[in-house]
Amino acid sequence: MRRPVGPDELAAIAEHLDSDRLQPGSMMQIDERAIVLDLGIGSTALGESLSNISVERLARLVDQAMATAGTEFAFGRWGEARELYSSDLFDNDSPDTTEPRVVHMGIDVFCKAETVVCTPLAGRVHIKANNTAELDYGPMLILEHATATGESFYSLYGHLSLSGIAHLEEGQNVQIGEPIATIGRPPENGNWPPHLHFQLILDLLGRGADFPGVAMRSQQETWLALSPLPAMFFPQFDRHKLDGRGHTT
Repeated sequence: MRRPVGPDELAAIAEHLDSDRLQPGSMMQIDERAIVLDLGIGSTALGESLSNISVERLARLVDQAMATAGTEFAFGRWGEARELYSSDLFDNDSPDTTEPRVVHMGIDVFCKAETVVCTPLAGRVHIKANNTAELDYGPMLILEHATATGESFYSLYGHLSLSGIAHLEEGQNVQIGEPIATIGRPPENGNWPPHLHFQLILDLLGRGADFPGVAMRSQQETWLALSPLPAMFFPQFDRHKLDGRGHTT
């Protein structure tokens, strides 16, 4: 079993991610009119409440927002507390608390199903899986990368299509800019509107394909430190536009 990553290693990885040495490639050909959505608790920015909203209705509202902006891409924020996580998957199974998980730990990129996703960094396929529970990742990948001094870190890609990752095997090396997946459609993709969930992970904690994409509010500081804001992969936006922590209620 891999030993836990120590604080010095975590600091080295975080420094690498924030340095000019990273230089990630583009995951998608995102147009200049792409927008950032407010999917936070209490938001009616899409025209109505998102509490208990159906997959079909949410997809229509997101599509409408993109069409109004003249774009095919919309972003969902990191660190945002949401009411979208309605399945039992997000209930806390700890005997010590019934607090649900609501804080989003990645960046969402809403777009058309079958949109090609390329790896922004060279690495290898660490995990290829299909998490089939309702509102889970669906087909997903976790790639392993390394800093210049050899520390490992990971990137997670959720809500993919099975056909789009069929050519990959665990342990396979991938190069920057290489097509690795396509965006899935519901219900295959975890039953979400078509989008990519992209998440950085500094330490998998031995959780593998079950590493969470949503955290409890009471523990968000710890989890968001392990999955920091991946704004460096989306340079078309200022960091604060993708940071949902200041918009929660």
